[in-house]
Amino acid sequence: MNRKPMVWLLLALVMASYATYIFLSSGSESVWSLISGIIIAAASLVMVWRFCRELKTNRQE
Repeated sequence: MNRKPMVWLLLALVMASYATYIFLSSGSESVWSLISGIIIAAASLVMVWRFCRELKTNRQE
């Protein structure tokens, strides 16, 4: 198995945990923390999508 899909999954998990930390610790204090949490969560979802796409590509090869 190619390591590239696992890198995307690892990055997605790290970013998702950081977004969760932002939402739980300072979600109601500032608008900017809420915006940054949403952006990081969206980036995490994109990385999960890339992980799934890489898995499909590796299966077809």
